[in-house]
Amino acid sequence: MTEIWQTAAEEFVSVARRAWERGLVAGSGGNISIRLPNSSHILVKPSGVASIDCSPDTLLRVDLDGTVAEGQGRPTKDLNFHLGIYRMRPDVHGIVHAHVPWATSLTLLGYQELPLLTPHAQARLQHVPVLPYAASQSQELEDLVTAAFACPETVAVLLERHGLVAVGPTLTAAENIAELTEESAEIAWLVHVGRRSGGA
Repeated sequence: MTEIWQTAAEEFVSVARRAWERGLVAGSGGNISIRLPNSSHILVKPSGVASIDCSPDTLLRVDLDGTVAEGQGRPTKDLNFHLGIYRMRPDVHGIVHAHVPWATSLTLLGYQELPLLTPHAQARLQHVPVLPYAASQSQELEDLVTAAFACPETVAVLLERHGLVAVGPTLTAAENIAELTEESAEIAWLVHVGRRSGGA
C-alpha cells in the first residue's frame, strides 16, 4: 500500500465511521468512494461490508473502467454511477451515497427538488433535484446520475426511493454535503407536516 493510498484509506475509514455515527447509513447499505490523487483509480468498500466495519485492508482499488486492481471482494453494486461522476467531474474527489430516511421519504411526496429552507442550505446546496427511480446497477441509473452531476454547481441529488448522492472536492466535504442535504430534508418534511396539520 503506497503512502498516497494509505492517506486516502485513512480518510475513507474516518468518513465511513462518521457517516455511520451520524445515521446516514445502516447495515451494509449505501456506499462511499474516494479518488486517489494524481491517479485514475478510486477506493471503494466491498459489497456487503458495513461502513462501520471498514478498514484500510478491506478497501478495493478500482480503475475508472470498473476493473478491480487490488483488494478482495466485489465492489459496491452502485459502482457504475460513482465511476460515471468521476469521469464527468474531475473536480470531484469524494462521493457519498446514503439511504437516508428523511430525504428518501421526501422523494415519495412528489417533490421535483429538495426544498432548501435555510440560508445555509441555499448557499451550500443551491439546487438539489429529485431523480426518477431507476434500479441499482442499471445503465439508466448511471445515466440519470451522471447527467445530473454534469452541471458543475451540482453537489447533491436525491434518488427516488433510494436516498441521496453527494459529491465534494474531498470525501470529507462530500460527507458534509450529505449531512446538510439530509438535515434540509428533515426540515422540509417537518414544515410539510406542519402545513398539512394546519400549523402554517
